[in-house]
Amino acid sequence: MKELQIKRKKWYDKNAVKREFKEGDLVLVLATGRGNKFGIQWMGPGTIQRKISETNYAVEIPGKRERSQIYHINMLKRYHKGPEAVNLVGLEMWDAKQIDNDLDFPFIETNPNIRLSRNH
Repeated sequence: MKELQIKRKKWYDKNAVKREFKEGDLVLVLATGRGNKFGIQWMGPGTIQRKISETNYAVEIPGKRERSQIYHINMLKRYHKGPEAVNLVGLEMWDAKQIDNDLDFPFIETNPNIRLSRNH
């Protein structure tokens, strides 16, 4: 039994990734107790308050009744804030003689899923 335990631990450790959070890190918490157990849903972002042990962290999530709750590291993932969506409006100078009543007003794309890269 002990030999099998050592063998399985070696196999697990070979593929395991060590994760660790610091106080103040933003994380998402896996929501449990939902109607559909296959529908994964993440809550947050929450803030790491303190490290309880190697695998448990106290996390504060805004809007929750309790100030902070303890979560296992397998229930947490790092929160990466995405770039903010910005809609730009470009104005062109028109010569008053060129304006025609039949011209349509230009359509401005307002899709929030379009993001501009910071390199431009």
